Amino acid sequence: MTEAMKSALKWMRDRGGDCAVARVKGGGRIFLAQGEHAPFLPGTASKLIDAGLAEYVDQGGRKAVRFRLLDPAAQTPATMADSSIEGRGYVA
Repeated sequence: MTEAMKSALKWMRDRGGDCAVARVKGGGRIFLAQGEHAPFLPGTASKLIDAGLAEYVDQGGRKAVRFRLLDPAAQTPATMADSSIEGRGYVA
């Protein structure tokens, strides 16, 4: 595992293991979690996926709008809380 991958994993774990994927002009992507821009590049995200540590999540017919870690230990209690309130993903 590269240093960039370790750093990205730490950043993601510190923010609940989940972030939004925003597309930018020119076709690039940035990752946003808890109001912060991720300090890693899409290439690092791809390496985490290839290593089986993360995945892109499609929602509502839109491709890759979320990026999350697959390691259950990476999830904080807040992200694992019941999100069924009116089916809108709110955490109680």
